[in-house]
Amino acid sequence: MKSEPVLQPDKKAERVYSLQNERGVILIVVVWALMVLMVVAIELGRTARVEGLSTDVYQQEIKTYYLAVAGLNRALYQLIRTSQQGRTRDTRDDDRLGPRNRLSDDEPEECPDVWLLGDGQWRSEPYGEGGYQVRVSDESGKININQVDEVILRQTFTNLDFDPDFGDALADAILDWRDPDPLERLNGVESDYYLAQDIAYPAKDGPLDMIDELLLIRDVTQELFYNTLNEVFTVYGNARSGNMANTQTANTLVLRAIQGVDAETAEEAIRQRRENCGEEFLDATAARGGLPTIVTIESVGYLNTGRITRRLAGVIDRTGGQSHRVLRWHDRLPSQALPLRKEDFEDEEEGWF
Repeated sequence: MKSEPVLQPDKKAERVYSLQNERGVILIVVVWALMVLMVVAIELGRTARVEGLSTDVYQQEIKTYYLAVAGLNRALYQLIRTSQQGRTRDTRDDDRLGPRNRLSDDEPEECPDVWLLGDGQWRSEPYGEGGYQVRVSDESGKININQVDEVILRQTFTNLDFDPDFGDALADAILDWRDPDPLERLNGVESDYYLAQDIAYPAKDGPLDMIDELLLIRDVTQELFYNTLNEVFTVYGNARSGNMANTQTANTLVLRAIQGVDAETAEEAIRQRRENCGEEFLDATAARGGLPTIVTIESVGYLNTGRITRRLAGVIDRTGGQSHRVLRWHDRLPSQALPLRKEDFEDEEEGWF
């Protein structure tokens, strides 16, 4: 039987030291492995959370989009329905319709401007998990950017309290954009300016096909366009009104632009117009050839839980009366807040009013 070798004291100490080093290395490896696993677990958790939030946001966007579509179709349906029922200036006293401004004896009385006037007033209606806010705007109640002359265009910016220098420069830039010649006005610009931009493009030198083209013109920012210019100007003809905006459907900004009144006076005029329940409007539209035919329907969908909204719009040609044609569809418009707040509603359950 062999006996185990007897280690010398120095060798025994060396072996113990070696075992301790190996255990220390293993401990460090284990600690690093645990740290890596923790980092991976935290990253996986963060990724899962982000994906979960993204899925929730996407779901809310889908819901608000279809709520907005529902609101637009709701308004469009009512416009077509009222036309089919014959509620126009010539048939408003028809015995078939019952009392004036009422579709049937079973339906409540409502002002004709709710659907036919296109006065640009926002209305709200709850629907499903949220609701939608909709407005119908008569395009003839705006100033045609292709037909307005230089004097009125400059006066428009003056009446809207634009800085005089900025207003003159903006007017010159718009006029240079739409006129057919390459000559620059005093404060205007032509293709040389636009071709020098980071994204180069030439001046149109022709009438605007879409009002959004104003965003291509010098000095027109998104804020200026969506808050002011888009509310004042249109590219659709105003033949019935002699190239002037229809004051019976014009919004506050347009009334200020064409009449030179202050904001308070314009708002008071609109308030009285709505309280009048369309009486003057029906009389005026008879002289102008009929009710608005080209309207823009804007709709904002929202959820009761969540801050996400979706805003879209359609430009509708109602020339046929009982039919319609979509001239333009805006699938996504800037929308950060609801036009109306819940405290603005007189009765949310009734909607619209």
